[in-house]
Amino acid sequence: MLGSYHWAQEKRGQMTLKEKLYLLQKTFIPTTQHLLQHLLPKQRETIFIDFNKIILPDSTLVKAAIEQLEETKKTSLIYHSWRSYFWGIAFSQIHGWQYDNEAFLVATLLHDIGLIDQHKTSNCQCFTLNSAMQAEQLCKYHHYPKEKTDLIADAICLHMNGFADMSQPKEVIMLQKGTSCDVIGSELHLIDKQFQKQCLENYPREKFNTSFKAYIQEEIKRHPHSRTAFLNKLGLSNLIQLSPFKE
Repeated sequence: MLGSYHWAQEKRGQMTLKEKLYLLQKTFIPTTQHLLQHLLPKQRETIFIDFNKIILPDSTLVKAAIEQLEETKKTSLIYHSWRSYFWGIAFSQIHGWQYDNEAFLVATLLHDIGLIDQHKTSNCQCFTLNSAMQAEQLCKYHHYPKEKTDLIADAICLHMNGFADMSQPKEVIMLQKGTSCDVIGSELHLIDKQFQKQCLENYPREKFNTSFKAYIQEEIKRHPHSRTAFLNKLGLSNLIQLSPFKE
């Protein structure tokens, strides 16, 4: 499957023409819907979600993932990872999804770490493979179940597909929706305003739009045949510019 951990390992993250056409087809409708919401915003009824009642898993693995993320010393990326987690949790509560909180948090914390630490897997063609491999290594070190480790790796790799495949496990969908919300503001209007305010107060943007566009350009230079490069040709940087978030 395009974007899965198995696909990323087999293809090293490099897309074929057929896969590019598939991705173009799958991202067209959600991108159009997002642009329409931006241009013709509609007020929608939201449900109250208590930010303070979200319980973070306190396992050894989670602590190790937090430590690994913080070692990057990239504040904007660290806060992006945390915001993506809370946006994902918000979507799960809106839709009433059941999920593995620990697996989802670990995937969210480490999903972009490959953007920073590129030297470990220089032969890959996608930063998500680097991120997934580091997450897998951490999970194995802490004797995490293989099934959940595979779930984390898949969620990390699939989040860069640019669309949510609703047939996938909820953790995969939550990471895609959470990251998309934070990067381009996708479906932000579904989330309660008070929840948004608390999330941004706890994990401020720190000029994330500017820094993330720079990360995208670096990724494109390293991996010109990656999903990131292709999605940017389709207008990813422009969508970031149109984001409802100031920075």
